[in-house]
Amino acid sequence: MMDNLRAASNNVVLKVLLALIMLSFVLTGVGGYLGSSENYVAEVNGQEISSANFEQSFNNERSRLQQQLGENFSQLMANEDYMKQLRQDVLNRMINDLLIDQYAASLGMAIGDDQVKLAIQNSPDFFTNGKFDNEKYRDLLNRIMVSPEQYAEIMRKQLLSQQIVRAFAGSDFALPTEAESAAALIQQKRGVRLAPVNMTALAEKKEAEPSAEQVKAFYDQNKARFTTPETVKVSYIEVDAASLSEGLTVSEQEIADFYQKNKPMFIQKPRFDYSVIVLEKESDAKAVVEQLKQGADFATLAKEKSIDKDSGAKGGDLGWLETTAIPDDILAAKLTADGQLSDVIRSDLGYLVVRLNGTETSKEKPLESVKSEITQALMQDKSYEKFEDLQSKIMDATANDRLSLDGAAKASGLKVVETDWFTREDVPQQLNYPEVVQTIFDGSLFGGNGAPGQNSDLISVEGDRAFMLRIAEHRPEAVKEFDSVSAEITALLKRQNVAEMARKQAQELIAALKGGTGDAALAAAGVKFGDRQDVTRFSDDAQIADAVFAMPLPKDSKPEFGVASDMKGNVLIVALDTVEAGKLEGEQAKAVTTQLAKQAGEATLDALLGSLRAKAKIKIGEAAGIK
Repeated sequence: MMDNLRAASNNVVLKVLLALIMLSFVLTGVGGYLGSSENYVAEVNGQEISSANFEQSFNNERSRLQQQLGENFSQLMANEDYMKQLRQDVLNRMINDLLIDQYAASLGMAIGDDQVKLAIQNSPDFFTNGKFDNEKYRDLLNRIMVSPEQYAEIMRKQLLSQQIVRAFAGSDFALPTEAESAAALIQQKRGVRLAPVNMTALAEKKEAEPSAEQVKAFYDQNKARFTTPETVKVSYIEVDAASLSEGLTVSEQEIADFYQKNKPMFIQKPRFDYSVIVLEKESDAKAVVEQLKQGADFATLAKEKSIDKDSGAKGGDLGWLETTAIPDDILAAKLTADGQLSDVIRSDLGYLVVRLNGTETSKEKPLESVKSEITQALMQDKSYEKFEDLQSKIMDATANDRLSLDGAAKASGLKVVETDWFTREDVPQQLNYPEVVQTIFDGSLFGGNGAPGQNSDLISVEGDRAFMLRIAEHRPEAVKEFDSVSAEITALLKRQNVAEMARKQAQELIAALKGGTGDAALAAAGVKFGDRQDVTRFSDDAQIADAVFAMPLPKDSKPEFGVASDMKGNVLIVALDTVEAGKLEGEQAKAVTTQLAKQAGEATLDALLGSLRAKAKIKIGEAAGIK
């Protein structure tokens, strides 16, 4: 049958869940996820980070960057120094995470089973209609081939790392005076007047024009700026498993046979529906029990009093749980009758009051209720079998003919598609996969001395798509002829000359302003100050803001003068008249105080990691591929 993980990859929720699990491999050290190996990448205080563990984390980080950067990541992948640095960064992060885990263990910090279970039950990934759905939880884990025990251990490690990070990153505070000082700088306003230099008039002067020698010299010194990128035309055959279901059918008999052979898959285990109220004090819990016995509404009390905000917001409802997912403290209450209320239960989270809302016995799901699920699974299976068959036909057809795709097209019944010209920066969407782009531009498919290149190997993409391709035509990167870019260079150099002339004129006018002859000099140059305006650090024109805030403060009620360029390239004289300290009130002040405290906490955590690294015995293995 089609691989379970492949089937899961088409489900958005599963992709998110899988991403979270894979992210934990990067963020929590995962010394125990994959086990140790003699082929290790690092040894930290005697504990190894295995090569398999590291490569999994590295591939996850690479995939994350690929999603974030899109086609730009292809260029980074081709940069050997960048990829080495990426491997180093991932390894450093894993070493830090392992050091944090070891430090937590030395302090005796631990995460209880109940904390893990509640974290899982409060995960929206397992919700149906706003409630934890144990069947969905088990189904999703089965599809990504992770057992409940393995997932619980992953969650335990995440919670432990978060606990120690919060302990340090959340332990610092900022004094009100610090926040006020920060606000005074961050929200500061500067009152300025701007006088644009008349660059149009300067551009008409003869000295603004670059000489022919200057234009040619600029071309010779900057040829890399005037290159046409490498371009290709590609012929390819695509095999897409998702498109192969057309014409496939699943018979009623096949569905029935699958159901009969796989009945254990369709057994609904006993389930229990609980609600809980979590209280901080035992006396509060006892008071809630008495209120419930007097007829108070459980959901209302949960929303009003529970300190567990997630379950409290749902009226205390934990949803339907199988026995293995029920916290031990709740199991120990031995509630058996629908509507039965527990006494006060002491737990790691506080004091619990629990009610059993309902029970469902073990039962076999009828065929009709799972018919759609079975049909989909069988269709996926048939599509994948066809997918594998077409790949085999393509490889067999091209085994002895590496210079054409015609045989592969005939054997598979698929069409050969030819693209128009494209570069690495504008790869057609249908081919825009890192593995395909890398194959196209790595040079292995280019023929020598004008001869055609060979077909590629079959390139597998995302598990359910494959390509075989060849370079139909190739144009290497080339420098443009001087004549084709001379006008462009002339315009560029003229703009630079005018900007330099404008800055020089601005400095001369500032000297005149400071010397008392500014009005006459400004009039002669056709320059005039505009009305006063306020500039902040967050003004729309960042270049003007940067220049204004780099200027010294005005003294003795006299303006300070400076030169700035705006985002359009205009040169301006700046008169800085006033400076007003910023103020923050209410939520803004609270946000700044919180951010300052967070930064202090992060600095403390960085210091802890620095200390742990300094004392640790760290050995880098050859498998890391890092010198």
